[in-house]
Amino acid sequence: MKKLIIALGLLIAVLFFGAPYYTGKVAETETMKLVDKINASSAEYGLTEVLSYDRGIRSTSARYKYTPPISFADFANEFGDIIYRCDSDHGITGIDYSCALEGESSYSKFVAEHLDGIDPISVFGSISIFGSITQSISLDQVKGIEIDGASLNLPEALVSISTDAKTSKFYISGNSDAFEMEGKGEKFSVGKMTLEADFARVVGSFFTGEMLIKLEHFTSNDALGETSVKGLSVLSSASDQGDTLSSKVLLSADQVIAPGSLFESIKDIDISLDFIGLDKQSVIEYQEFTERLQHDNLTALKNPNESQTDPMQMTQLMPILEGMLKPGLEINANLSAEFDNKPSKIGFDLKLLDSLTIEQLSLFMSNPDDALKKIHLLLNASFDKGLIDSQPMVAAFIAHSPLIAAGNDNYALDLELGRKIELNGKAMSFAELQTLVLASLPL
Repeated sequence: MKKLIIALGLLIAVLFFGAPYYTGKVAETETMKLVDKINASSAEYGLTEVLSYDRGIRSTSARYKYTPPISFADFANEFGDIIYRCDSDHGITGIDYSCALEGESSYSKFVAEHLDGIDPISVFGSISIFGSITQSISLDQVKGIEIDGASLNLPEALVSISTDAKTSKFYISGNSDAFEMEGKGEKFSVGKMTLEADFARVVGSFFTGEMLIKLEHFTSNDALGETSVKGLSVLSSASDQGDTLSSKVLLSADQVIAPGSLFESIKDIDISLDFIGLDKQSVIEYQEFTERLQHDNLTALKNPNESQTDPMQMTQLMPILEGMLKPGLEINANLSAEFDNKPSKIGFDLKLLDSLTIEQLSLFMSNPDDALKKIHLLLNASFDKGLIDSQPMVAAFIAHSPLIAAGNDNYALDLELGRKIELNGKAMSFAELQTLVLASLPL
């Protein structure tokens, strides 16, 4: 029994003294790894320098200097390098830390002048001995901030980002309360917001996963009237199928009101855009190209004495785009909404049946019959007849268009284009379709 008590005492002593030391050492290793990963992509994420790192048995204090990437040139010119201090407490399975800005900066001056020296922003998080990192930024509610004749209420908000040990997976969550700003004859009101995202890195800065943003409402009042959006949500997702990628964006809104609109109300809005079967390697090359081009352009702006970006660089883009034009590529776009309580919708579906080069795009003008063997296109549109007839100019155009079929309740367009051509259920040649399109154009 005495041996058991001694062993238990030793275990408690090890946990009390040894575990915090070990977790502090692991946290230091993981911190330096993270700094190295950020600096390895400094053009994209900026540069972080460890000014000091004082690790004790149960706590650590460190100072860092952050230099924004060149893409944030305006921000860097105005605020310069950011110096901050992070203090942490060592636990048994990891450390908990909090950070604060140091020195004079535009933000610290703003806090002193407008917020009575009380910083509403807190930065904190944790580093696990297993390598996972959680970082959070919170904003305390602040009311009645007077800036340039405008009154601003800051909301209570929180954003948290969690990564795995390899920083290959990210989970982001955030929320914000409603807030308002008023001044100079204008008033803005923003409702509660939420953010949820779950990403996995494919390669470089390309990620698959899903992100959902919801906004309760946005309202703007000025001399022209009220503009408002209610029940807005944006869902974006990307998935990896091996050699190909797919991505989708879906935007929805319960209601939109704008001064000067042709319609009293626009409700139940859904807009979607899908890309299916994108060649993965071409997408990666395109992303790398655009990032490199952006970096070169910003460098040229920052250093006008140096040579400008090589115009021939754009020729590198052509083979990258052609790499995406492979069989199986699909682009789908859809829009549906109720205009003055009358439903309307438009659908567009395009599928590539054969490889297509940039040079072959001219076939759609010179030899459309051969070109149409490479694609399959569907275009469907339906508009409430009462809605169209209430707009004289639109009604006049549609009434004289041979492309539109008029029913008892709606105007419709159904077009299939590819190896066969069919308009509103009627088969025809491309030349006949071309004649109808030209006849539809306003004189």
